Amino acid sequence: MPTGPVALHDLRFLDEGDRVVVGRTDCDSYGVFPPDGAALLRELAGGRPPQDAAAWYTDRYGEPVDIDEFLDTLRELSFVNTGDAGTAAPPRWQRLGAALFSPAAWVCYGALVAAAVAVCVADPRLVPARGHVFFTDYLLVVELTLLFGQLPFVVLHELFHLLAGRRLGLHSSMHLGHRLYFLVAETKLDGLVVVPRRQRYLPILAGVVADVLAACALTVVAWLSRHPDGTLPVAGRACLAIAFMCLLGVLAQLYFFLRTDVYHLVTTVLGCVDLHTTARQLLHNRLWRLLGRTDRLADETRWDPRDAAAARWYAPLYAAGYAAMLAVLVSVALPLAWRFLGTAVAAVTDPAVPAARFWDALLFLAASAGQLVLAAALAVRDRRRNRQH
Repeated sequence: MPTGPVALHDLRFLDEGDRVVVGRTDCDSYGVFPPDGAALLRELAGGRPPQDAAAWYTDRYGEPVDIDEFLDTLRELSFVNTGDAGTAAPPRWQRLGAALFSPAAWVCYGALVAAAVAVCVADPRLVPARGHVFFTDYLLVVELTLLFGQLPFVVLHELFHLLAGRRLGLHSSMHLGHRLYFLVAETKLDGLVVVPRRQRYLPILAGVVADVLAACALTVVAWLSRHPDGTLPVAGRACLAIAFMCLLGVLAQLYFFLRTDVYHLVTTVLGCVDLHTTARQLLHNRLWRLLGRTDRLADETRWDPRDAAAARWYAPLYAAGYAAMLAVLVSVALPLAWRFLGTAVAAVTDPAVPAARFWDALLFLAASAGQLVLAAALAVRDRRRNRQH
């Protein structure tokens, strides 16, 4: 045991009543301590030698503490500064994050939303609608434009999350990945666990803010691109198509059966641990009881009390998420798919169609079939890997 003070890294403490979350935001290492353990850690962080800290703990709480084991835990969490690495630099783009969510910025964002609403009132053709997706008769152009045109706004969504975290001094990070053959961006905001609850809301909802602002900006650009006679050029119509897809992303936040941004907002407000799993198991338990299959019930004693209390009203929202997805499927996805397919088949089978439209439709059908085959192949591959492991 060290005889002098133990050098600790800069630690953040978040008191949540019956537990205290402590961690290093520079390397995303966090631990949950009971209040007395956090108090002992604060004494060590304040420069009290371990032996003195152990004596203080015994005097304060009336029971001894294994200070050696406690120090081993701190080393495992990388809380002890061994001098191997220097102090982490402040996160990059912290000032940019502060500017992006400053009062002046919010005034600009409000003006942009107001402008988008105004142009939609002035020209109802700009109001988001699924018909905007077909901004040209060439289906392959539509598909490629939607595929690649959305990518900058997917990245923008995650950048807003990242910068909202950097604004708080967190070393949030973003990386690109994929789901099946789709490119996705994901932001890591682990440091929010040691940030006061009210300060977490903005980083959680920053992506939705970005989606709304993107849709508004594209709508205003479409209005500005109008010809003197009021008609929209192809570029303007393409902006409306991408704006509609951005708003679909906002609507997807209501899929409560997924861990969406709105889900993380709810769990943060309620202080839950794993509301998603608890709500799912609660619904399954109700179903198994109705079917008389009590042998399939999940153990409810393992649920966190806060999760169990919230799940009783969140479970209906969890189920409603499927209804929301079904509504989008019926009202948007299937009609779009039917129009894409019907238009393509009609163009391929109509001898009077110009050659450019014929080849466009044929390539679109080939690309669509290729995507389905690729998705099926990847699903089979993943299933085989899971069986092997």
